[in-house]
Amino acid sequence: MGEETLDLILEPEQDNTDAMMQQLLSQESEQQKLEEEEKLIEKTKREKVNSGDDGELINCLRKELVTVQLVEKIVGGITDKNHPFYSGKASGTISSYVVPRLRNGELKNPLTKAEKDFLEDYMGLEPNALSIHKKREENFWTNRQVIVQKEGTVLDLSTPMGYINYKILLMNNDLICPSLEDLRKMPKATYEYVLVSDKEVYNVTSEKNNTKSLCWKLYGKVEEKPSILKAVIEGITNTPVQGEMDLIFLQNTAVELLEKNPRLFYSVISDPLLPFKVTLKEATESDVVEKRGDYYYYNNTPLCGKNENPTITVAAKYISNPRNQEILFSIQARLKR
Repeated sequence: MGEETLDLILEPEQDNTDAMMQQLLSQESEQQKLEEEEKLIEKTKREKVNSGDDGELINCLRKELVTVQLVEKIVGGITDKNHPFYSGKASGTISSYVVPRLRNGELKNPLTKAEKDFLEDYMGLEPNALSIHKKREENFWTNRQVIVQKEGTVLDLSTPMGYINYKILLMNNDLICPSLEDLRKMPKATYEYVLVSDKEVYNVTSEKNNTKSLCWKLYGKVEEKPSILKAVIEGITNTPVQGEMDLIFLQNTAVELLEKNPRLFYSVISDPLLPFKVTLKEATESDVVEKRGDYYYYNNTPLCGKNENPTITVAAKYISNPRNQEILFSIQARLKR
């Protein structure tokens, strides 16, 4: 009888304890939900501020590999790609590139606002950690260097540092060519490396062979013309061929370049402006046309239109224009004297 009474007394107390425990657990669960919601709200606010609008951050990273590849040049008469000083750089040479500065001394900005905001968030950095305007000792960009090896360096644009290094190299546009296409269209004598995307690499053998066949046909038409061969070699290597060169040497060099890069060879030798470029080069060697740096002048007048620079391509286009045929005829007449 005593045991039953004890049970009756304890049962209500047990029920109250269970209820209290459930209430506490429910309160803790509600608190966790509130904290998670607050975190989500704060993250959303930051995304809106960083993106500059009411949208989400834009992912600038992409699945792409870019090879920093040496721009091939004939320097010191070295044409053998395996030579330790090929293209004017010794084997094992390491070059470093930094964020360039404006004339007022400020750093150029490698990133757009959208890129900066996304990378700061992705890398877990404070807002404006990647700003170029921070103090020198706190500035991410001040001592940032991109190391490039002569043998090539690969950048993974799906990673923050790979993408940042890529953007820094693009800022050095006098030394780094942004793509193979740009190297073909507007080569600069100052280019040291070219950025080659894996998307630019041609893997279709049939296309390459077809291009090579076209190259051989065009080469056959000019192989006995030293002036054209020199222009082709200079157009590909972006290096002037100085003085009189033996025809066999020019032929061998041209064939080597053809085999190495048929597509580039074809783009140069099939250039409709090539004959006019040859005329300009011959006129320069004969002191008929004056070359000042990379610019061409005839009778102290730049061979270009308004708001243009008389580079070899611009000057060739200028004298090829029927409106300027009197200038072309005058240059050709003086060359025949």
